[in-house]
Amino acid sequence: MRKQLGFVMVLLSILVLAACSGGDKLTVGTQTYSETKIMGYMYKELIEAETDFKVDVKTDMATDTLVLEAMMNDELEIATTYTGTALASFFEIENPRDTEATLEQTQTDFSDEYNIKVYDPLGFANTYALAVTEEFAEEQGVTSVSDLADIADTLDFGSDTSWLERQGDDGYQAFTELYDFEFGKTSPMSPNLVYEALESNERDVVLAYSTDARIDTMNLETLEDDLQFFPPYEASSYVNQEIIDENPELDEIFSQLEGRIDLDTIRTLNRRVDIDGEEPHDVAIDFLKEEGLLE
Repeated sequence: MRKQLGFVMVLLSILVLAACSGGDKLTVGTQTYSETKIMGYMYKELIEAETDFKVDVKTDMATDTLVLEAMMNDELEIATTYTGTALASFFEIENPRDTEATLEQTQTDFSDEYNIKVYDPLGFANTYALAVTEEFAEEQGVTSVSDLADIADTLDFGSDTSWLERQGDDGYQAFTELYDFEFGKTSPMSPNLVYEALESNERDVVLAYSTDARIDTMNLETLEDDLQFFPPYEASSYVNQEIIDENPELDEIFSQLEGRIDLDTIRTLNRRVDIDGEEPHDVAIDFLKEEGLLE
């Protein structure tokens, strides 16, 4: 009887282990904005197509910091975030105006301190950018931020309040010190209203986000940050290193996305969600099929 009972217990253990191994799950975390959701569903589709993992996508997490903290607490395994934002949240950026150095520091620090692998950039950066209308750019002959110096004191600049008031190396005060000019008027406003204010000529220049689809749909121009004031905000895949070590096939999945999505592409994908009202999951699937990454 004892032998039979022992055999049954061993058999049950084997069945439990088999069930667990066949039901492994990974969780992707995304922020509130569309591009991170689109990327999250790309990860899901690629992983489920090429491995036995099932993937949950947890959307609308409030900040990049919360996403990364969830990874550190083993609540998530995968996310998309940005070099400057991620690094500044947990470390001091050693070379804030050097894109390559910032990426290298991000990869090293997150690997050493948190066992998180930061892949090479996806191909786009979501950074602050000064935007003007095409008409303004042509009339004033401006293509870079420095080109505004001679006329800045006549311009009305629209920006979210937090950036105007931010102390430190990446706020408005530091910006004026580096570029050596101030705008004639600064108008605090919601980030979502700056584009309409620019299009309707209520503002001359605004602080925009480089991946926002409205830059294209409203025919706006972003000015080159020629003195490299804004820290690098390159988008990359962040993945728990232990998961990669245990499942090397995952490494190829994330590696094949490196450098594949440029700024024009992510704006187009964002537009399909933010302007056209499509679902991020559908947009992600369409992109992967067009790229030949998904059947």
